[in-house]
Amino acid sequence: MKRIVTGIDFSKTSVLAFRYAMQLAKKTGSELLLVNVQRHLDYEVPRAAEEPRGPEHVMKQFEELVATHGPDHPVNVEFTVKEGRIHEEIANLARYADAWLVVVGAHGLSGFEEFWMGTQSYRVVSTCMTPVITVRQGYDVDRPIKTVVIPIDNTLETTQKVPFTLDLARQYDAEVFVLSLYSDSTMGAKEKVEASTHQAKRLTGEAGLRMIAHEEVCENITTTTIKYAKSVDADLISIMTEQEFAPKNIFLGPYAQQMVNHSPIPVLTMHPKALVQSRHVI
Repeated sequence: MKRIVTGIDFSKTSVLAFRYAMQLAKKTGSELLLVNVQRHLDYEVPRAAEEPRGPEHVMKQFEELVATHGPDHPVNVEFTVKEGRIHEEIANLARYADAWLVVVGAHGLSGFEEFWMGTQSYRVVSTCMTPVITVRQGYDVDRPIKTVVIPIDNTLETTQKVPFTLDLARQYDAEVFVLSLYSDSTMGAKEKVEASTHQAKRLTGEAGLRMIAHEEVCENITTTTIKYAKSVDADLISIMTEQEFAPKNIFLGPYAQQMVNHSPIPVLTMHPKALVQSRHVI
């Protein structure tokens, strides 16, 4: 059975991620595995402001959650409670459960959403060897994935996300927008983008999906990608964790972190090493 792992702490953002994962699981014929991580007080920010969350309390919340949202997307849902660091436990569960995807809320799983602002979700993205989709509060999770943006930059890893992304896009017969990003004016960098764009176009054509190609000269690939994705009303942006890192962006953080923290559109993030070892076909 194919599995999707979702971190849940019953905050608004994690419930949103759960609902998003439910429709994905239904569409792809997957089982949904929810995990609630009980943190050690000496690991991270204490949960003093939150309600006690013993096993009975957590199980009651889980049952209420499934009763409320389960009828909309009838899929097999299982639940487990772990103890430790949130990002590590989610990554470990995804690996040992042989999951093909992880879904988390983009404001983290800490319960202190305003304080953390994406810290936990980015930790999951950077730690997890399984592809991760992050969903921000306010997104309409009932929207099907009809438009997917695949940004192409001058890194060697940029096209590794394409096959997995196209597999997911095929489930929805989504339209693919290949976005070529030129942030380096050197000839070598331009040639890398052009070669990778050609490969992405070829793979999309072979997948039998509708495609639109677009190119942008940019300084910050995050803001350019998000702006373009908004302009085409995208439902998903697909990126790699290891992207180009220009010195002028140093105070904004790595590309993947910027995307997770700022994109109002769900972001599918993949790690190059995970793709090399991946055995999953959606």
